[in-house]
Amino acid sequence: QVALAHDSPEFPLADLVMRDTIANWHNITLITLLFTQVFLAPGLNTGNALLQAATVSDRATKQGASTYYVSDAAERFSSDLTQLRSRDLLTPAAQSRARWRQAMMKASEEDKALLQESFAMQEHVRIDREKAEGQAASFVATLREVMGNHGAKSCRELTCGDLGYCDPGLGPEVTCRCQAGYEGNGLVCNPPADFVEHALIAATPGAAPPQVADLHVSTLSGSRVAVTFRDISRQNQGFMVIGEAHNGGMRWGAATLISGESQVFSPVTSEMPGSGILALAYRRQDLAGDGVLRCVRRESDGSVTFGKPYMFANLQAQAMSLVGMPQSRVAVLFAEHLAQGKTGERHFEMHGSSLLAQMSPTDLEAPQLLGKYHFADGPVSRISVAPLSPMLFAVAFREGQDEAAPTMSREASVALAELWGSRLVFTTKAIPLEPSQDKIWARSVAGLGNNAFAYTYHSGAEQVTKQAVLRLEPDSHRLVMLQEPQTIATGFTPFVSTVSTVQQEDLQMASQLELLQSHGHRLFTFLGSAEGARGEGTICAVAQGLPVGCKNTGRTSREVVSVASAPVGDGRIFLLSADAKGSPSYSLVGLLGGR
Repeated sequence: QVALAHDSPEFPLADLVMRDTIANWHNITLITLLFTQVFLAPGLNTGNALLQAATVSDRATKQGASTYYVSDAAERFSSDLTQLRSRDLLTPAAQSRARWRQAMMKASEEDKALLQESFAMQEHVRIDREKAEGQAASFVATLREVMGNHGAKSCRELTCGDLGYCDPGLGPEVTCRCQAGYEGNGLVCNPPADFVEHALIAATPGAAPPQVADLHVSTLSGSRVAVTFRDISRQNQGFMVIGEAHNGGMRWGAATLISGESQVFSPVTSEMPGSGILALAYRRQDLAGDGVLRCVRRESDGSVTFGKPYMFANLQAQAMSLVGMPQSRVAVLFAEHLAQGKTGERHFEMHGSSLLAQMSPTDLEAPQLLGKYHFADGPVSRISVAPLSPMLFAVAFREGQDEAAPTMSREASVALAELWGSRLVFTTKAIPLEPSQDKIWARSVAGLGNNAFAYTYHSGAEQVTKQAVLRLEPDSHRLVMLQEPQTIATGFTPFVSTVSTVQQEDLQMASQLELLQSHGHRLFTFLGSAEGARGEGTICAVAQGLPVGCKNTGRTSREVVSVASAPVGDGRIFLLSADAKGSPSYSLVGLLGGR
């Protein structure tokens, strides 16, 4: 109405309002009609069109049509879209805005409000038109990619799979690729048939090759991992290196010496949720060493700064385990040996012990002890932990024979610990999974969500590897067995590594959580075999807290004798291994998708 009221030969406002609006709606309609007529048969939606493109082409060929039916259709649609964009009917946005400014200058105050409303509506239409054009162009480029005919010039024209990414490359065209750790064409990506292994430490000409031991890897926020190890070739010095997982692989910081004053055995790390700082624990000697706890701060340039050491135990000879807790606190699980009696009459008390410590992220002072607790009375070894929530974690361990019950084996024991204020409380009594079996060796635990976790262990006497699933019942606060121990592999294995995509949400980005919610969580188990043969992985879906649909996935290309693994947050696993010579290598392993 405003346009008609102000219409004149000098400035046809009616044409201005109606012509642009009708033109834009007309073009959206044309795009939709072209898209429908060229690609979509009755009942076939856009997603199915991509997945069934090859089938459509094959059907057309059998009916006497061109072998390149789908590719030709894409070309026709692309040509029509180009012609549509070049028509005079499409008014450039800059020209349209200039004409509206002129109209505003000639309109009354009352009419300006109506003109502004009309202009806003016209802008919405223009944006919708551009979105439609962009989506149509993206569909064409993606369909070409499916059919093997590349040609997209920009990543905005290409829609890759949720496990893939657009690679701009070095040439004039872009293409879809699968994230490192997956196999496929970038539109459909699957877990690998074989692991792609990379050297963790680049060889230095003229220098002795590294000989690593005591491998450990932990998950950090921001798709990063912390790798720690001992280098035998450098007088058992310990090193830490931070890596970041991206679409094409890993980016590494510089390896940092942990201590220039002592040897470092079995270094382990854990990040405190929401703090960006790590706890680091190790012992200073292989046997009868001091247990040391330190704070580690990640700097903006990717380097790390170590805090002052706190010696928390003596006579250490085994690897410890760490669990990062809220408020910059950390739980340390270790095998404790306490000397009792006078010289010449000494004996040792042995416990499965834990301590809760407060870290100092700002000034990097020595950690402050908040409390010390026992989870087992007697000798323990092979400790493995898995966070179940920010306050709760599971502890798996091997416990020596109890004199009060000499016929019961506690070699496959498990307990739960919870943070209550400033106290660490073991809320359930340790229970044995295999009370009639001894020689339970390698083990690993991994959270499955909703207070459930998988406990995987090797039974040396039976020469089998088993897996059980347990859960903490919130009402009774009792551990219940969701799945009795089941054999998942036969034959000897020197190591067991089990890890899942279930993590503390503070360590993950929103996009990663959405991806995992879409695909569902996965459980990854990596086992070796006798004499350090090639390791092999197994991927299971997780449904109602139980592993289901388990399938074998990749294998290492060499024999390995030690392994460590951790999730990177986006459905991929960082797998670290070393062979008999101590040469370390790593692989990214995608767990989502399916074959």
